[in-house]
Amino acid sequence: YTVYKKLQVHVFVGNKTLFTVVQNDITISTTGKCRSGLTTPVPAGFYFQDVWKSFVCNTRRFSFTQMADCLANKIMYMMGDSTTRQWFEFFERSVPNLKRLNLHTDSQNGPLVALEMTKNIIIHWRPHGLPLQFRKMPAVDLHYISNEIDQIAGGRHTVVVFTIFAHLVVHPLTFYVRKVAKIRQAVVLLLKRAPETTVIIKSGNTGLTKDEYGNDWYRMQLNTVMSEMFRDIKGLVYMDVWQMTSCHYSREDIHPVRVIVGNELDMLLSHVCPS
Repeated sequence: YTVYKKLQVHVFVGNKTLFTVVQNDITISTTGKCRSGLTTPVPAGFYFQDVWKSFVCNTRRFSFTQMADCLANKIMYMMGDSTTRQWFEFFERSVPNLKRLNLHTDSQNGPLVALEMTKNIIIHWRPHGLPLQFRKMPAVDLHYISNEIDQIAGGRHTVVVFTIFAHLVVHPLTFYVRKVAKIRQAVVLLLKRAPETTVIIKSGNTGLTKDEYGNDWYRMQLNTVMSEMFRDIKGLVYMDVWQMTSCHYSREDIHPVRVIVGNELDMLLSHVCPS
């Protein structure tokens, strides 16, 4: 527990006391370990000196070496859009000796694979299927998330991470519901055949655009649909980063700055390797 002692702050104008702020003794309990089934409060946390303090669970700070230790003997499948590709690129630049294989694919379109042979780390990233606004790429490399999950054996060494929101903002909500329903079915089957698999959903970010294309009002609706449709699945983690991307002092962007991405991955790894 963290206890803050009583504090009085007096504000003066000349010799006159304008007002006095009195802080009573308060106790803030520490959060528990990161796991499935947790809900996201409002506020979900706060930044202090560029470090996110979560009110959801006990989010650890991982050094680059600790990242490698957490990912040791893991196969991580990342799927989604450029916001999960940011996660792949962060790992690639941070985890010691993690190297990207040359698959002769576009660096933005993917699919991408990175390996670390000493600790036996494998990280995949590929975009979700259509609709997608990317560069030209072979149609054979466009795999729907639900189909991709159906091909994963799963197990305690497997981590599946996906998001789907940014490229769906110009489509009706009913279309999004049908897409998510197919993914939900695939996740249920994965956890049924391999319940030790770690499955993490990344929510959507807030973004820079405020017009009809990509506005946050509609993004929030997609997030709500996603969280509600997966709420009752045991063993699944819905990682809500909406507030993490909206309350930092950096310029708001659909692709958050490195410090935000780093805090997101601290939360991700806190679920993979909870303390």
